[in-house]
Amino acid sequence: MQVSESSVKRWCDRGEIRTNRTLGGHRRIPLGFLLEFLESTDRELAKPEAIGLRVLEGEITRNGVVDISKVLTHFEQAMLDGAESECRQIVCTWFSTQGGIASLADDLISPVFRSVGAGWECGQVEIYEERHACLTTIKLVNELRRLIPKPCSMAPIAMGGAIAGDHNQLGTFLVEMVLLEQGWRSTNLGCNIPFVSLLSAARKYMPKVFWLSISHVGNEAEFLKQYNDFATRLPKGTLLVVGGQALVAPLREKMIYSQYCGGMKQLASYVKELKTG
Repeated sequence: MQVSESSVKRWCDRGEIRTNRTLGGHRRIPLGFLLEFLESTDRELAKPEAIGLRVLEGEITRNGVVDISKVLTHFEQAMLDGAESECRQIVCTWFSTQGGIASLADDLISPVFRSVGAGWECGQVEIYEERHACLTTIKLVNELRRLIPKPCSMAPIAMGGAIAGDHNQLGTFLVEMVLLEQGWRSTNLGCNIPFVSLLSAARKYMPKVFWLSISHVGNEAEFLKQYNDFATRLPKGTLLVVGGQALVAPLREKMIYSQYCGGMKQLASYVKELKTG
């Protein structure tokens, strides 16, 4: 940050930069706490490589601005090539410089997987490439957990998953990570889970928020019958939050829910207000 060591110590001792203490009494600053400080004070890292974050070569314009389209193209190709180390660098750098998990999901992962999906539909991408890219993304984003401060024991509980017939692992996983970043105790139940089992989990753990990530709907009439029955039988006080590419406006009009989120940034804003309200 191009500041003195004494300034950093002073910020730590005032609590402006949150720290942990080692057994020997030394200050330790998790990367997540540093990023939190940078965001709250509108500061930037002068040398991101000093903490293992490198600017992506060839993707900076002459004005020093990141060329997002080049990053997306680079990430997609690296995914399809199975170049995990390149993907890791892009994911970590984006997380640290562009706004955390929500931006990572909405602005990097989502457009890239839309492009991959379009390639699969026209025969340019093999199914195994799409599946491997999905698993690699989950692995890399999951590594960011160590950069996110753990929620306190009194933090509100959130839980959710994807319904039976919906095998999309990535969407519900990203919801879990966004909630975790916002300070919630979040649990992803996974994908392809019947409504009856989802309801059982909600009644056992009584979360403040229960989410459903819905990227596929088979028989619409049957879905609405089971979904609305589930929604009306949730524990009192549990908010039902839904999202996913299958929830087009005409379908949503027939559904019961507390909040629809069209993206992870909207979800982050919503649960942040719930937590602080």
